[in-house]
Amino acid sequence: MNSSSSGSLSSVPNGRIIDFETAELRKLPFQDSLYLWVKGAPPGKGFEARLAPRIYENRPDYWGIEVAVIQAHSAVQSGETELLNSFEQSIPLTGITEHRGITVIGANQVKRIEIAGES
Repeated sequence: MNSSSSGSLSSVPNGRIIDFETAELRKLPFQDSLYLWVKGAPPGKGFEARLAPRIYENRPDYWGIEVAVIQAHSAVQSGETELLNSFEQSIPLTGITEHRGITVIGANQVKRIEIAGES
């Protein structure tokens, strides 16, 4: 998969799929739902990372979730430089997990995560 030209097939139509470093499932205290947590680095200044579930006509065995960026609308202030070097995003998996699990889709890797028996 090409990191610079891969367009999003998700709920972020103007997004661009980017690299990610780690992806894992987490349960938050006092909540029943699972969350996907992803860490990585944006491609440069002025980008906002998003986790974007793909859109399907029929429900798949593994729901694709893209790691994408969009151009940020707000100007970056000097105190936000740490956010430019890395990101950590999460998304609840309620309603988007199916029979077996999810597939985290990045430019540098695709990671399949089994969920059956987790939720």
